[in-house]
Amino acid sequence: MCVLRNLVLTVLVVFFLLIRFAYAGEAQPVTPDMLGKSVKLRIVVDKVMQPTNDWVTEEWMVETSAAAGFNVYSPRIKHDRLDEVKCVARRCATHGIFHMPWMRGSLPAPDEPAADGKRVTWGNGAEQPLWSPNSDEFWEWLTRYVLAYARIASKDPHLVGVFLDFENYAPGNQGNLYSISYDDVILKRFAESRELLLPDLPNGARKQWLEEQRLHDDFEDFQIAFWRAKCRGLRAAVDEYAPGFRFCIYPAPGTPFMVQAIYQEWATASAPLILGDPSTYGRPSRFMQQEEALKANRRKLLDNMRAPEEAGIAYLYAGGIDPIVRGADPEFCGKNAVVLSETGHGYWVFYEQLDYEKQHPEYWRWLTWANETIAAGRLDAWKEPRESPVTWLSESLGLAHAGETG
Repeated sequence: MCVLRNLVLTVLVVFFLLIRFAYAGEAQPVTPDMLGKSVKLRIVVDKVMQPTNDWVTEEWMVETSAAAGFNVYSPRIKHDRLDEVKCVARRCATHGIFHMPWMRGSLPAPDEPAADGKRVTWGNGAEQPLWSPNSDEFWEWLTRYVLAYARIASKDPHLVGVFLDFENYAPGNQGNLYSISYDDVILKRFAESRELLLPDLPNGARKQWLEEQRLHDDFEDFQIAFWRAKCRGLRAAVDEYAPGFRFCIYPAPGTPFMVQAIYQEWATASAPLILGDPSTYGRPSRFMQQEEALKANRRKLLDNMRAPEEAGIAYLYAGGIDPIVRGADPEFCGKNAVVLSETGHGYWVFYEQLDYEKQHPEYWRWLTWANETIAAGRLDAWKEPRESPVTWLSESLGLAHAGETG
């Protein structure tokens, strides 16, 4: 198995290194401030190569990503191992690309008294085992890692930022993170600011009570102001080390926490906010033909880009690709990368759940084609006729041959 993997790797690296000579349309070397502006973002979040080495990033993974034309490498695991973060940044520097650690924007809260009243609490009273964005524990944890990355970035500019995942993976999910929370921490803080005498309210009665007292709008504004102050403080602390450090947040266009706090406080002229949109991962419908699906993804991206545009912030918008979703065959992923880059400021791929030896080579070939095409400025190449047969259609219908392409 190891011999076969090494053979596949050798062939791919040689092939992709040869392809790199085709990147005549892109100025070299690329500097961080060029990403998303004169050079389209091409971000790979790696969950395919990392698992082949027990989730430890090796140099060949960075080298292979660079050879395929990606300009940002983001290993999905090990954001908390700072020595490894430094090592990946050095390897990215060696191969002329950039590094963003990927980390979740949520911290599990224990089932212990110390976390009581400090967990994410929804309007219906349901709690999730996550520290609330109003808790000190959440902000101390987030600040610890983000500032560690900023310190590394101050010495190694190939670490350009952090990719923060605000998807809600915890039990009891009622939406992505974060919406207004009705936890003890923020409710008591609000009451103190108004000199209110709070009744003993169970979680499920809090939203209704605030509405009945005509206080809910004020409570919401108060909580958002708290979020913004915390975000502003973190941005200022980061700027002490690395003013160009970028926050990349997912899933865009965003949750209330993202849109009403992060947008305004983490986006700066020297470090535009990067928005990773998952709505373009695959075809809107499994049976939608390729050209129609690509046009639909283009429309989605344009619609979703209105949020940061209307907010008037400095931003870079990147549509996402995920090979495991419906209709996301290798060629579609490649063409999707091109249309997303034509429409926005680049693309990112959540590269996951592919067999490295069986499925990876063909997906990687098409993503390499996409990166070459984007770098050469051929941003209308997504309109070219489809080359590959549509295997997912025949598989879905239980037929040997579909007899069509799409």
